[in-house]
Amino acid sequence: MMHLVKEKTEENELYHVIQPIVDLTQDKIIGFEFLLRSHKIPNPEKLFRLAKENDELNRLDQVSIFKILETIHNKKEKLKDYLYFINVYPSTLVNQTFLDLLNEVLLTWDINPNSIVFELNESEVITDFDNLIGVANMLKEKGFLISVDDIGKGQANVKTVIEIEPHIAKLDLYFSKNLSKSTKKQEFIHHFSRFLGKHAKIVLEGLEYQEDLQIARELGIPFGQGYFLGKPEAIETYLK
Repeated sequence: MMHLVKEKTEENELYHVIQPIVDLTQDKIIGFEFLLRSHKIPNPEKLFRLAKENDELNRLDQVSIFKILETIHNKKEKLKDYLYFINVYPSTLVNQTFLDLLNEVLLTWDINPNSIVFELNESEVITDFDNLIGVANMLKEKGFLISVDDIGKGQANVKTVIEIEPHIAKLDLYFSKNLSKSTKKQEFIHHFSRFLGKHAKIVLEGLEYQEDLQIARELGIPFGQGYFLGKPEAIETYLK
């Protein structure tokens, strides 16, 4: 059990929905992002905010991650052909308890590290950049993939992208909103993809309309995510 909002919360109050990441050149789902939900606190932002206020953020993060890994292990036959995007706070990623548990999971569960994408949540200020780089490199050596989330929002910046050298870079939904009508956003995405596309795969988040999706394709963005491509749903909805 873990404490949330000054009271004990059973882990079974927490669950995940998944949202597809789509190859825009083939209209094919290549992976799913797992999104944490709570029966007791329906608003995810409120859930994490309250966890942070009660100094439970890392524990909530770890519970979420290991529930995802357990799901991947238990449903490996249906999930084996996909990438699994797992959000993680930088402070969790460098936590030794988390790393020890992750090693234990790899020894006991049938999980392929090459299918796991640890998606760095850039809403948290990184206080020990050198340590984060070291851990990210260690995870890469084990076969895990690294993604930087929400580029263009909050603390996300070019330094993180350059220093971490992620396999995948996710552009914030700000850039997809009214993309078809904004030449400035189109120019930014064009130059950003030329800069980063040689080193990382780019995912454009927040695609909600056909016209914005079409421009993303024309700009050469390889992967997309958003309500137009698939809403967050129960795992069984996508993996029947």
